[in-house]
Amino acid sequence: PVAPGGGDNAMSAIGAGAVTQNRIVASLGTSGTLFAKTQDPVLDPTGIICPFLGAFGDGLPLLCTLNCGSIGEEIRKGYGLSRDEATNLARNERPGSLTILPYFLGERTPNWPHATASILGLKSGDFAKPGKLYRAALEAATFSIMDGLNSLKYFDPNLQNADQIRLVGGGSKNVLWRKIVADAFQMQVAIPTEAESAALGAAIQAAATVASISGTDELASWVLQHHDAPVASFVDPEPQFKSTYEDAFQRFKRAGHLLFANDLEN
Repeated sequence: PVAPGGGDNAMSAIGAGAVTQNRIVASLGTSGTLFAKTQDPVLDPTGIICPFLGAFGDGLPLLCTLNCGSIGEEIRKGYGLSRDEATNLARNERPGSLTILPYFLGERTPNWPHATASILGLKSGDFAKPGKLYRAALEAATFSIMDGLNSLKYFDPNLQNADQIRLVGGGSKNVLWRKIVADAFQMQVAIPTEAESAALGAAIQAAATVASISGTDELASWVLQHHDAPVASFVDPEPQFKSTYEDAFQRFKRAGHLLFANDLEN
């Protein structure tokens, strides 16, 4: 038998356990994605949410940003630091103290292809604090995908009460980044045992094919019963950071719109 395969995010959804509704997945790679399974396809006239389909024929509405893991890489490489060194320095910095607009590559969500990267809120001596800049980079990547959560909830009421987000991709290995996501989203972060969820999802789909399982509901039930993604650890949000990140997120959004919202008109 030959499995049909699928796109990387469709396979990642299987590997991360997003084969049942009310599970939200964020992938922190070179680019960032946020997606969830829905019963039906989603058509977003704003273009923020892509109308993807899952590998089982269900809906897989997805937000995708161009700039994610690459943001922190720009900072740490500029200072000649390893990821561990940059992360250890960032742990000691206050959340939300700088605003980075992370559009080193332009951006697709929002649709600002000519946007550029900016750092706001700098004070004297801040360039001597690579940890402060690195933390702001991780926060910027997080804020970029946070905006998509409300859109996902709008199109799927089942997600309104979701209180957990599954984190995959290379960036999910960073313990500090996990904590930032938990505190910024104010949701529990679940870390699947296998970070490379797309490869795992492809293997699970192949196993379902060998087992002659077909049909959207049958496939989802089979995966949940036999190969539901195990979770290695959880990170709970700390309520005391809620207002800090809400304020930082609003600054991030306002600054981006002030600088680049008319991008397509200029």
